[in-house]
Order: sequence, then C-alpha cells, then structure tokens
Amino acid sequence: MARAKTKQSLPIPFLQDITETFGRVRKDVESTVESVGKKAVGLLPEAGREQVDSVIERLGDVRGDVNKSVGTLRGEIEKQFKVVRGTIDKRANTLRKEALGRRKTIEKAAQKRAAVLLKWLNLPVRNDLDAIKRKLTNLERRIEAIEKGKTAEKGRRAA
Repeated sequence: MARAKTKQSLPIPFLQDITETFGRVRKDVESTVESVGKKAVGLLPEAGREQVDSVIERLGDVRGDVNKSVGTLRGEIEKQFKVVRGTIDKRANTLRKEALGRRKTIEKAAQKRAAVLLKWLNLPVRNDLDAIKRKLTNLERRIEAIEKGKTAEKGRRAA
C-alpha cells in the first residue's frame, strides 16, 4: 500500500483500490494463518510443528511471489498508460493543428468574400472618404475666400 503513494505509481483510482484491497486481504490472511499456526503449534506434537513452520515459510514465499506479480502488473499497466497517453497527446496536437489551419483558411476566404462584396456594393473605403474630406475642405476655403472678397468689395463700394 505504501508503493501506491509514491511518485512512481500512476494516479489510477482503480489500481489504487485494487492495491488497498489486496493489502487488507493479505494482512487478514497473514494474521489468520499466524493465529491458527500458533494455536496449532500448541496442540500438535513436534512433527506437526515442523509442518506448520513449513506452511508458514511457504506462505512467506507465496507472499513474495504475489508481491512480485503485483509489481510486474503495475509496471505493465504504467507502460501501457504512458503509451496511450502519448498516442492521445499526438492525436490532440494533430487535431489542434488541423483546426488552426482550417480556421485560417476560413478567415482568408471570409476576408476575400467581404472584399468582393464591398467592391460589388461600391462602398467608399477610408482612402475615398479622406479624399472627399480634403476636397470638401478645399471647397470651404475657396468659398470663404470668395465671401471675404465680396465683403471687402462691398466695403469699398460703400466708401
């Protein structure tokens, strides 16, 4: 159970649950076997005690084998998880790039279409508006000059 909390193990909830459950069951089995073994040692003659000790030793060997199998299984699951995560990351990057390319293509097409529509509508653009504004300013100056000239001419006539 301590290995499940290390940095090396993956944060896979079902794997942690399995590890915790296995740890609890293992402790229960060990404590039951030890208590039964202790009771049996008191009841059995010397030959029986040797058999019980042999069974307890074999239980230790089996426990080691199980721990090794669990470690191997955990390693294989972690490797498969890394492979799957890498595949998902690669696919996500590919889809992201494709989406970005499509968006740029759509934006260019929309800009071209908008330009064609504006041209078709014959709407003035900023340069056209600036040119009209300059012409209007020039016309206003000329009108002011003409009005000043007329005002000055009337003043001369009156004098």
